[in-house]
Amino acid sequence: MTKDIGGVPEEKEFKEVDSEFPAYPPDSGLLEFYPRQKSQNRFYVDPNTLSIGPDRVIRYSLVVKSPSGALTVSYEGLRCKTSEYKLYGFGVTAGEWTRSRNSEWHPVPKTAGDFRFALYKDYFCDLEAIAGRNERDLIANLAGNPLNNVTDKNR
Repeated sequence: MTKDIGGVPEEKEFKEVDSEFPAYPPDSGLLEFYPRQKSQNRFYVDPNTLSIGPDRVIRYSLVVKSPSGALTVSYEGLRCKTSEYKLYGFGVTAGEWTRSRNSEWHPVPKTAGDFRFALYKDYFCDLEAIAGRNERDLIANLAGNPLNNVTDKNR
């Protein structure tokens, strides 16, 4: 768990640290979160994989479950300072990971129905800063009602 790093935006040039894939997300214990628009899919973050790196990238395993039960599992990173996300890899059969072919940073789509926008705006970021001092705060944001989060000042 990261020490208290506060919500101060990055001040130095960005240098991404190497990251390894975490353990594959379990079937239980995932935290559900909600995009701003209704979706038939359900969205989850594995709290055991949520981390804030020394590069100030929030990394997490994401699980998207369709109404038919199909799962899409990914390991992603989010930069609050630049409103960008990165796909490190995808979950494949037997609980294994495969690296993403496109390892570039992409702008977080600014649409209410996009789940990454919800993570950025409602759970993980406060303007250009991380919306909490450590992983525990981000887990609390996910577990609570985002509309009542006191850390979110950019509504």
